[in-house]
Amino acid sequence: MAVLAGAACGPSPAPGSLSVPATSASHSASGSRVQAPVYGVMVDLLSDPTTYTISVVSWNGTVAAQFRAARRSLPPNPNGQALELPYVGTTRTALYYLDGDSVVRRFTLGGPTDQAVTTLDVGTGAEAAFAVSPDDSRIAVATLNFATLPVHVHIYTADLAGGNRHDVFDSDTDYVWPVAWRNGLLVLAHGYGPYVDAALKAAPGQDNPYWAVSYHVVDPTNASRKALVGQACTVSGPLSPAGSACIQGGTVDWSGANTNWSTYNWGSISSAASLSPDGSLVAAAPPEDQTRLTFYRRDGSIWYYVAGPGPRDWAGWLDATHLIVGSASDLTFQTRVVTLTSITPALQYPDVHG
Repeated sequence: MAVLAGAACGPSPAPGSLSVPATSASHSASGSRVQAPVYGVMVDLLSDPTTYTISVVSWNGTVAAQFRAARRSLPPNPNGQALELPYVGTTRTALYYLDGDSVVRRFTLGGPTDQAVTTLDVGTGAEAAFAVSPDDSRIAVATLNFATLPVHVHIYTADLAGGNRHDVFDSDTDYVWPVAWRNGLLVLAHGYGPYVDAALKAAPGQDNPYWAVSYHVVDPTNASRKALVGQACTVSGPLSPAGSACIQGGTVDWSGANTNWSTYNWGSISSAASLSPDGSLVAAAPPEDQTRLTFYRRDGSIWYYVAGPGPRDWAGWLDATHLIVGSASDLTFQTRVVTLTSITPALQYPDVHG
């Protein structure tokens, strides 16, 4: 699995991050507007069975930081292969990542050395996923307990610094876990089940970094649902400030409303698809040449295309004009960044996978 998110690992917000508005800028001393720095977070789960590599990459082809953390130690389960839930999340100022089963660490570019900030309440035989609020004050945690049958889901929130815990949700049938916060609400990925074989019944492959078929936008105090994103489509690609693409074609916004684009080319092969931050483009593989990554407009026309990894890998938008293309399944594919406003070749990142 690979996770790609627009992240601001420093003092400036990220245009591509769910934690902040779709665009962000600051004023220089001369009064001109300067675009805030934007970084992508790549997660490599292919190179090592016990650790994973995090790469923080820039729009200009440079690697700002790279480090490893321990993967979860969930034991084999006779009922199936457990989903490997997301390991990382971003806020306005920081990258948070899971180190082992329960320790959450924080990393900032140009800040102090990364440090452990909290320990998740994870029992034996369980795994956890988390999302930190945009202001770095609260954390939402889901645990999937594979030691029980059926698998039990529990969600709680707490202060990131510790204390003020609030139990939010329990279920043996609805498999959800936090992936983001948005406008004070919690975004839960809804999976088809807790095991890989169940999840793959909903789509040809893992078509987003979260194993989600839809997203539930809920009140973080009681899990009361405010919007269902993906009721009429299977969501695809990393989350966007504009919503999500659908593998059947078209898109869905944060209210849950679907838009039927004039093209269903990527939908005819159920290609993984990624919606741009401003909602104007979808990046997906076309049926006529699945080695391409094609950029579709709403009217069905093609704006641009580049070499891609195939229909089962999604791309990640840094902002409206920069896109990172990588592969979650092929270590030989060279991760690269594409600038849509320039005809210059894509810039390749050295030794970055995900």
